Amino acid sequence: MDDEHKKKEKVRHRAGPQQLQYFIFMTKHYFSDSSNYILRRYPDGGQILKELIQNADDAGATEVVFIHDDRSYGTENLWAEDLAKYQGPALYAYNNAQFTDADWKGIQNVARSVKRGDPNKVGRFGLGFNSVYHITDVTSIFSAGHLGMMDPQEKIFGDQKGGFLWSLEEEDDREALTTMIDQFQPFRDVVSLVSGQEWSRVIQEDQNFNGTLFRFPLRSVKSEISDNLYSSEKLVELFDSFIADAELSLLFLKNVSSVSLIHIDALGSVSTRLQVKSTTSQDVDLKSCDGVTEGLTQIKTITLDSEDSRETKWLVTSCTMKEGNVDELDYLAEKLKFLPRIDLAFPCDDVHTDCSKSRLCCFLPLPNNDSNKTGLPVYVNAYFGLTDNRRHIKWLEEDQRNDKHAIWNETLIKEVLPKTYLTILRDAIRLVQDDILPAKAIYNLWPDISQVQHKEKWYEVAMDVLSQLFSQDVALLSLAIDESQFITLKKAVLPCNGPTCETLSAIRRILVSCNVNLVTLSDSVAKAIKDVYPDYSSLKHVTPAFLRNTLRSSGVKDISDADRLALLEFVLSDEQYSELYGLQLLPRSDGSFKSFTDREEDTVLIDSKEFPRYISCFGVIALSDSDLKSPVKVVRFTQSHLPDNWKKTENKLVTWDVSSGLHPPLNWLQEFWRFLNCHCTELSSLIGLPVIPVNTVSSSQPVKLAK
Repeated sequence: MDDEHKKKEKVRHRAGPQQLQYFIFMTKHYFSDSSNYILRRYPDGGQILKELIQNADDAGATEVVFIHDDRSYGTENLWAEDLAKYQGPALYAYNNAQFTDADWKGIQNVARSVKRGDPNKVGRFGLGFNSVYHITDVTSIFSAGHLGMMDPQEKIFGDQKGGFLWSLEEEDDREALTTMIDQFQPFRDVVSLVSGQEWSRVIQEDQNFNGTLFRFPLRSVKSEISDNLYSSEKLVELFDSFIADAELSLLFLKNVSSVSLIHIDALGSVSTRLQVKSTTSQDVDLKSCDGVTEGLTQIKTITLDSEDSRETKWLVTSCTMKEGNVDELDYLAEKLKFLPRIDLAFPCDDVHTDCSKSRLCCFLPLPNNDSNKTGLPVYVNAYFGLTDNRRHIKWLEEDQRNDKHAIWNETLIKEVLPKTYLTILRDAIRLVQDDILPAKAIYNLWPDISQVQHKEKWYEVAMDVLSQLFSQDVALLSLAIDESQFITLKKAVLPCNGPTCETLSAIRRILVSCNVNLVTLSDSVAKAIKDVYPDYSSLKHVTPAFLRNTLRSSGVKDISDADRLALLEFVLSDEQYSELYGLQLLPRSDGSFKSFTDREEDTVLIDSKEFPRYISCFGVIALSDSDLKSPVKVVRFTQSHLPDNWKKTENKLVTWDVSSGLHPPLNWLQEFWRFLNCHCTELSSLIGLPVIPVNTVSSSQPVKLAK
């Protein structure tokens, strides 16, 4: 027997109460049945990486690195010949936390978990880790003082030996780890890459690896565990699947703040496909306590560095229901070991929030399908009770009316979500007032009824949130004069719909100048108020009557001519002409404005197709009541506005000088006779009017007009 074989045997037969030397997976037949069942429940895809992140977060890790390594290693110097087929391409998962004794025991139990009684553990069932068997048959783990290889098929290390554990405390093990170059070269290379530590120092001097490194050799032949072969191309697809949700993956985790995806090609060239990081602003830490819930609002920045690099700021609010407020929630929290907490995350950089993207999370985003989309503008995270495959939330249905997880979810959504929603809105307003968030973020945060109307459960949530907003009379309507200031709905004056943008702008300017509590509203917020507020008609609105009263009480000084015309159009729109009295909005052809009155001397004419604005030559624009279209009144009005020198002369002839600015223009006479021809049946009312040309009408010479 050669020296190397003797060393192996010595290590294999090591005994002692502190040694865990071999892994035990119940029996290989039980494992095979359990793993097949679990693999059916945990579909292949990006969920695998999410489960590994969950386990790292539970362990308190802050950094996770996934490595797709296309290299193949030597097969001459191995612990066992059967390990040769696992020296090829592999997936690595590194995190900077260490395995505990409980972790080493728990990872051997394919259908049980050491996490079940701890509500602070994200992957509380522990089943998720076993989704890695979609990829591999032999998992290796290097953490703290051990390196282990798990062989649940019991084909490598012997019957009833589900793997092997090398201890860094044992000199013979340390020698094997440093001298069996081919066997442990994969770890040597990757440990150096992810931690910057030299293998020999970690093994011989430190005798401890400050982190955890998993190695999952890609399955190249069918096995008892699975017939799913995993090529390098499938691993690329696995990374792609995770990248699609990478930005969301750090939103609700407690500890992990960095995830990287690295590729190493067959020649050893290293490239980073993705790095996503989260940081929490130290400037925003809003805590609240109302006796029912405890809340915390922070701003988290997610930085994504890849082919599509970007940075997004998220407003994240957490609310935990205090014990003693909802009996059923207290009972289920104790029974299920869950926390009665809801987290909401809102992308505060978005100009227009896309509610179709928001979905449910259980610390990591649930699959992007319709059942996990809420239609709300926020992402909703909680300690949800999930279906067996951890891809959907359980809800109360006919076949599971007594399911405690479903009851928990329903109660959590009903009791805690609305309170969390009110908290994020209130805190967002504070941040707007502190110039940390843009004012538009507040209305983007409101539930949009049109986005949830076909999602029964979330429609009920939206209506409940809005009802509580209104019943508590929260100051969350943005003032037009300063959008960073907010007032309650009862004190607000709601803007009108319908007029042109120019008219709306004019109304806004005049009401703001009159110190009216005019608010701005988005379309979705206006709809929410109209559909949900219990006494909508009691609210103050901008109407023609409201504007007329405001103008009458405050006057209309310092208003531009364009705004006066726009305001006139609006106050006329309800056809309450008798209500115009006293408003200085009546335009004249000389550019001035006069007040609406009932005095005869203030009479004006209406410009129309039948009565064109020929009279403008006398300095009057045609606008007033329809009875002024009477021919007799028109003639009388015309006579009163003739040039003064025409009215004073006793001569039967007057001189019409077209070039004089005090005399009518050239086309006046022709338009006047056209009007008479259409509307006058007799001409007695024309006596004394100089309207009969004696000579040819021309712009080049004065015209004599006979009376």
